[in-house]
Amino acid sequence: MKKFLSFAAVLIIALIVNVAEAKEVTVDGTGTDRDSALRDARRLAVEQVVGTFVDSRTLTVNYMFELDSIYTKSTGFVGKVTILSEGVENGLYKIRATIDVSDNPSPEILRQVQAVMALNDPRIAVAVFKGNSTVHEEAIESAIMDRLISLNFTHVIDPNVVAGLHNAQMLNNLYNGRPVSGVGSSFGADFIVLAKCNTTSKDIKIPNFKGGYLDTGLNDGRTELTAKIIRLDTGDILETFTVETSGIGEGTSTAEREALKNMANQAAAKVDEKFRRIGSRSSSGLQIIAITSDYNKVQALANDLRNLPGVQSVYVREHNGGRAILDVDSSQSLDTVMLLLGSRSSVNFVIESTSGSTARLRL
Repeated sequence: MKKFLSFAAVLIIALIVNVAEAKEVTVDGTGTDRDSALRDARRLAVEQVVGTFVDSRTLTVNYMFELDSIYTKSTGFVGKVTILSEGVENGLYKIRATIDVSDNPSPEILRQVQAVMALNDPRIAVAVFKGNSTVHEEAIESAIMDRLISLNFTHVIDPNVVAGLHNAQMLNNLYNGRPVSGVGSSFGADFIVLAKCNTTSKDIKIPNFKGGYLDTGLNDGRTELTAKIIRLDTGDILETFTVETSGIGEGTSTAEREALKNMANQAAAKVDEKFRRIGSRSSSGLQIIAITSDYNKVQALANDLRNLPGVQSVYVREHNGGRAILDVDSSQSLDTVMLLLGSRSSVNFVIESTSGSTARLRL
């Protein structure tokens, strides 16, 4: 009887695994470079298989709650990617690919993929330094990177590249929230986890009941890490956190090593939590001011914006006196949205000006 039950259990597991077969779809991804085009292709493949997320772009009420629900219930995950063709066309990188997408992932995979998809699988750099020096805490960096990779982020920057971040002034500017021109493109990253770590230790002593203390031969190691997650294209500090850990060992170096080992695990868990939080509010608010008295052109522009990669919703807030204001929620930067719109829009326009998150277009 036990053998029969064991065989039945194995058979059931096999059937469950076979149900979650991947669907193969062919998509065309577009971006400002190869990485962004490939990310766009992956996103389109998931949308094509799942279907419901495409409709979510038109949501304007309780948007983030609705989008979160849609991801939780229906987001698939990407498997094998076969590039059919790729190249630059009209200033944009385009990729045609055949992609395997599962339409029945496990709840755990859904949980992991949620932040990745919401952030469009960004390029993430990690740099943890000893105090104000340029010496890397490699164990903590490795733990954080491993945690990000386990969450299915596929563009975690090689630590050898991040090791080039030795300019003290640039690091201080980033850490203190001052914009650093071109740093994102220089290191090929969208976000950086930038942290400073301080480790100390002291002798552990116990009372000798004679008004003094006895040396135990043990040390108490203490590590404090203060980290910031920074969006490199804007310099915005998205999240900050501080973690404190301790470790006990024989001698100063052993105690400090134990404290650092504990820090590696706790810091990685904290970064996990923060990126999920960033993913839940990943869309940025852009504003498009369209100069035209023709409302049909405004509607056409809004539809064109909705069809761009990374754009979740578009709302025509007002149209009065020959001017329309469109609110756009997008995971892409304003510059990228304008570049994509220029190649895909059905409406002719001229960009009169851009400032921060606002663009002024004359239709």
